[in-house]
Amino acid sequence: MRSETLHTACQKGTEWLLQLVNDDGSIGPAEQRLYYYRVPWALALVGQIEAASAKLGWIDRHMFSPSGAFEGVSPRGVFDQRYGSYPIACLIVGAALLNRFDVVQRGKQHLLTWQDPETGGFCNSNIEIIAATEQELFPTCQGGMALVIAGELDAARRAGDWLKRLWDLQPDVDRKLYSIYSRQQELVTDFSPDQQAIYVTKKDEPWQFHYNGGIAAAFLTQLHWATSEKEWLDLARKYQGFSMTTDDCQFQSMQVCKSGWGAGLLYAATGEQAYREWTLRMAQWFVDQQFDDGRWENTKFWNPDPTLADNIEVTVEFVMHLANIRSYLAARC
Repeated sequence: MRSETLHTACQKGTEWLLQLVNDDGSIGPAEQRLYYYRVPWALALVGQIEAASAKLGWIDRHMFSPSGAFEGVSPRGVFDQRYGSYPIACLIVGAALLNRFDVVQRGKQHLLTWQDPETGGFCNSNIEIIAATEQELFPTCQGGMALVIAGELDAARRAGDWLKRLWDLQPDVDRKLYSIYSRQQELVTDFSPDQQAIYVTKKDEPWQFHYNGGIAAAFLTQLHWATSEKEWLDLARKYQGFSMTTDDCQFQSMQVCKSGWGAGLLYAATGEQAYREWTLRMAQWFVDQQFDDGRWENTKFWNPDPTLADNIEVTVEFVMHLANIRSYLAARC
């Protein structure tokens, strides 16, 4: 794949987003729900510093409390039930890229309240962390990445330890990956059938959260870079290996997106061609899934009638992934 193809796709997605920026710095219908937490990160990566800073400033004024929590004009939606640390962790990355270390520090202090001090995992509730509180893979990984950027390496290592424990507990990792843990149950394998996709990723089914292997590899590679500790790179290979050996049905789901993130970082770290080839395959997948106007949409199975807010949320993430992939490929050119 030519670098120009990736650049064009990334630019088209960026232009689609920029046309939705409001005069006050917000983007899209911010009164509907919290969907824009990754906008400063993505726009900073593609060099749209003014728009990224304006968005971060709007969030700081209207949606970010003195204690570092997302509170304000936008309902938090699903983040009130699950994944509450995730948007905070994403915002910290964008704030760091923009040198807004006031936001980083406030966000970091609040982010740490979501981490179980015993296990290192990030919980689905921080009201009271007890033995039964569920801790989940992808918020733990995103939280860990934010902690690396914020210089909290001991806390980031604890998140890495949680991922090692989760991997070691897997009963059938050649076929499926369980992604939730609690101190009470350890690996959570007992759940209602309608919640299967939340708790386990199966290699041979399309409508799964196929991002788990990729985001784990992305965090662990960053933790390896930050600490020079080889154990994290070894573990990153295992999680990315799960992603890269999942059946082709995974490409029917937009939730495969983070596999390119993990592979790209592993290629940048190791120079191994298997990771380069997978990164290029993912890059082509992003290009193929893009609409002519520059946006992306979520998996129709999960979201058959997406709103503008939904499309902004997905497009921002995919612009971020494409920008990162371009960077990782260039690191070994």
